[in-house]
Amino acid sequence: MSFPRLGFCAALIALGAATAVAQENQHRLKLDLDPLLDAAKVWSLTPETLESQFKAEGFSENPFIRWNPARTVASFLKSPFSNVSVDLSILAGKVAVTEAALTFDKTSGKPQRGAFEIASPNPETTAMLRSAVTAMLGTEPKAGPRPVLGWKADVAVKSEVWSGAKGSAILQVGQGLLRLAIGAPGMDGSTAGMAVVHHSAGEERPTELKFFVRLDGLFTPPTVWGMTPDDVEKATTLPGVSLTSSPFFKWNTASKDSARFSHKLFSNTETDLLLFDDAVNAEEANIEFKDGRAAKIIYTLLTRGNSGDGITAAQFDAVFKATGRALGTTLGVRPTRTTVAGKSLTKTEGWLWTTPHTLALMEFNVDAPKGKVEFLRLTLTPAKARAELLNLAGLGNNATTRARSSLVSSLKRDPSTGDVEIVGVPMRDQGQKGYCVAASCERLFRYLGVPCDMDELAQLVSADAERGASPSVMYSSLTKIDQRYNMRVKLLKIPPATAWAAHSKARANSSGRSGPNFLNSFARALIKVCLCSGA
Repeated sequence: MSFPRLGFCAALIALGAATAVAQENQHRLKLDLDPLLDAAKVWSLTPETLESQFKAEGFSENPFIRWNPARTVASFLKSPFSNVSVDLSILAGKVAVTEAALTFDKTSGKPQRGAFEIASPNPETTAMLRSAVTAMLGTEPKAGPRPVLGWKADVAVKSEVWSGAKGSAILQVGQGLLRLAIGAPGMDGSTAGMAVVHHSAGEERPTELKFFVRLDGLFTPPTVWGMTPDDVEKATTLPGVSLTSSPFFKWNTASKDSARFSHKLFSNTETDLLLFDDAVNAEEANIEFKDGRAAKIIYTLLTRGNSGDGITAAQFDAVFKATGRALGTTLGVRPTRTTVAGKSLTKTEGWLWTTPHTLALMEFNVDAPKGKVEFLRLTLTPAKARAELLNLAGLGNNATTRARSSLVSSLKRDPSTGDVEIVGVPMRDQGQKGYCVAASCERLFRYLGVPCDMDELAQLVSADAERGASPSVMYSSLTKIDQRYNMRVKLLKIPPATAWAAHSKARANSSGRSGPNFLNSFARALIKVCLCSGA
């Protein structure tokens, strides 16, 4: 059950007496909305009966009702015209209403949903509304859903829901917010669509736009494994807010086979990525798709690249324990401990949760509990992807490089131009940190079948979050692990020190930002990675 944006298209209907007083062409009207709380009457209205019951004498156009172009939403506004103001109220005039609207079904022509936005929220008004709705529907309220995403100011919004034979309702309560939405009989009052809240259209927007998204509410196992890219776009749309791009995520590729959620996608936006009853504010989240369905979610909980060297052992412990508790509760199983030293790029530890529908693997570098945090990440996959997940983590028996024949099959040649394209190279967005070399190497290594992660590579090659990695150090580090994966790393060229210094300075001046597809000249010219079997 979803409702129109109150601040942009208003909120609910009303029945009752209206009086008009004209003074110097300024009209002050009053409208009593109490009859709307009579469930036996409101759902039998039609657009025609609504018009006939709510009109004021002496006006060429109805000052109470403003219709949308399709005549499916009847809005009641405090200032419908420049020379008209309307005092809207409910509960015998004790509660002032800012806006109201009633939405009609296109097919039946009967009302389906409506809402009140209360002018001056307070505990007494909340109690009065709760009592009135309980009497209206003849059923007691239950705790309702929290909004999955919205403006940061609305993150603390809570709700109560009613559902019965007479209809459904949801009461949303937050700082400076009190909103009542009702639905016709047969509509579900507890659906997520009712839990989306928005600032009023009349409020001035801040210079920096701040939002939140509850990622575990958005991507809930096992239903998340049926989500498509279109589903993700629809679920992250903020109704009534006109933005040219989503403040929550962006697609890594034009084919929409992976997306990245980030704290700061744009210079004037900031988004909290909340997990586990808001106990964890993740740094990043990546969701990957396979055959049009969600196939993997990687939550970056803590990294040196994003948070610097200041992550303490206590901070790591708090996030680590909150994640473990939440997974144990939501997945309903106990984890098994994992330690990787041989087949992964770096020595890692972690815990694996296994259910019939979902696998969850939490990993961290071995020194993280001591306060030397490189990374703490959580990877979720469908249960059927067990082998792939374990191999990616270096835990499986098949964590080996791809056969040369499969690599050759990845080449696409354009006969008209002679261009050769390598298809199937996975995407990795480095975000705001200076991990262009590490991100590029992750893409290459994963393409070759090597279990690999950008943050592990950054640790291995001593990458700096601002300046990036030295090419000579990167080459030296990679040659130490190449034989482990039946590969050979060959030095082709090291750029001059002056060029590398200029590159590092340019990165610092641009606040460490490189594009997601960035593979700089240093990485291109530095190494050749090939399979040892005859390469």
